[in-house]
Amino acid sequence: MSVPQLQLQSTDARIGIRTVPGQQTIRQHKAAQSIQQPKAQMTIETRPGKLTIDQTKAWHNLDLKNVFARADELVSDARQIWLEGIARVSREGDELMRIEDGGNPIAAHAKQNAKYEFTLQPGGRPAYELVDLNYTPAEVDISVEPQEPIITVEPRKPDISYQPGNVDIYMQRYADIQIDWKV
Repeated sequence: MSVPQLQLQSTDARIGIRTVPGQQTIRQHKAAQSIQQPKAQMTIETRPGKLTIDQTKAWHNLDLKNVFARADELVSDARQIWLEGIARVSREGDELMRIEDGGNPIAAHAKQNAKYEFTLQPGGRPAYELVDLNYTPAEVDISVEPQEPIITVEPRKPDISYQPGNVDIYMQRYADIQIDWKV
């Protein structure tokens, strides 16, 4: 005897999904920017240098002297000549006081006083060491006041566009069950 058989055959249901993805675009424009750098404030003050050249010693060496130096020399020489003259007159007076000792003091004095002796000493050439140089360097004061930069920035908003996506859900295959009897 045969046993009846039950045969089942099933098919699963299947869902289908179709998607269209969303799209988003973002564009960011550069910011408007301006930078200015003002010049620094600068002041320069200069006190000029000073050069002094004293050639007095060199000119004196050449016997080219100013009136004051010449007068000082003449006063000094005149004093010396005056003292020598006083000594000579005193000595001649003493010789005349002793005229009785013999000799001819008046003629001897006349002969000695008739001649004039002098010495001329021309100056030499000026040498470098006889010129006095003095230099005071210039002074410079520099002051700088820096200026801050002027920066302006104007930000720009981004351009954003969005296109939403779509999801479509459908039945791709429905579930099915088949039952069959076999005898």
